[in-house]
Amino acid sequence: MPAHLTITARLARDPELKTTGSGKSLCKLTLPVDTGYGDNKSTTWWTATLWGKSAEVAASHLTKGRWVCVSGEAQVRSYDKSDGSQGFSAELNVNSWSFVGNRQDADEQQPAPKRSSAPSPGRYSGMMLPADVNDGSIPF
Repeated sequence: MPAHLTITARLARDPELKTTGSGKSLCKLTLPVDTGYGDNKSTTWWTATLWGKSAEVAASHLTKGRWVCVSGEAQVRSYDKSDGSQGFSAELNVNSWSFVGNRQDADEQQPAPKRSSAPSPGRYSGMMLPADVNDGSIPF
């Protein structure tokens, strides 16, 4: 059974949109995830792959520096490097993804969004709602 993983990170480079031989779109995202701190800090570079219409939408709206949240099946592959040593690649086959923050966040290089376990009174204030929905019609 594959591991399911959710990653929230800033894109390290612009998305790469490609088309397979059968005509299906795929988009690759490069996501650095830091763990530890100080001298013990390390970065794992994840390659997240989106497919179909989702890949096309991501490629047209995401750019280097944007925060994104991706979720899907994770796996680590091993390969032989040109120097004879063994390397590893961390890959995520994305089932779902979403924007984090707004476009202005990418331009201003804001830190990662803070997470809070307690709901705040204005936590839904930044949500984009359809035109026929207002705050009074949301049941929570």
